[in-house]
Amino acid sequence: MKRSEILWLAFEKFAIFFSFIVTFVLVVGVLVLGYALWQAGPLFEAVADGLVCDTVTGVNDLLTDFEDAVITRTIYISQTIPVQFDLPLNQRLIVSLTDNVPLSQPATYVLPAGGGRINGTVHLQLPRGQKLPVRMQTTVPVDQQLPVEMVVPVSIPLAETDLGAVIARLRDLLAPLRLQELEETLNCRSQ
Repeated sequence: MKRSEILWLAFEKFAIFFSFIVTFVLVVGVLVLGYALWQAGPLFEAVADGLVCDTVTGVNDLLTDFEDAVITRTIYISQTIPVQFDLPLNQRLIVSLTDNVPLSQPATYVLPAGGGRINGTVHLQLPRGQKLPVRMQTTVPVDQQLPVEMVVPVSIPLAETDLGAVIARLRDLLAPLRLQELEETLNCRSQ
């Protein structure tokens, strides 16, 4: 046998032995790792049930709570409001006299058939309670300070404010994680 053949056979035996050792170590390592994972299975399940489910459910609930949140407050208003305007009045009224009203009016009487003229004064009295038609046509200036006191209940859905867009963006940002599907897959709500 030549020296090169001897070297080749020695290398071939070493390579086979080395390959066997590496394969043996890898198989033993995989078996040890598999056994360790099998033993740690309940631990992973507990982590999935506890930590993962709590986190996924919490994030889903938080997003829903944000979308359904309503800001409710009662606002107390107590202030004076200036009121200034002109109120035009133009209407017919029937008024009653509250006292007797004496009237004196100069009068001239022309007698028929060229009989001349008589100058005199007419005296009469309108009795109290007499109803008189009156046309009221005037402008009444109004300049007052009105006190305003009220309690105003306010209810603002958060989704209808500027935060609604932020919540939608957050939901869109988390959409690739498919949290709702993950929650259903892990069966988190039934625990």
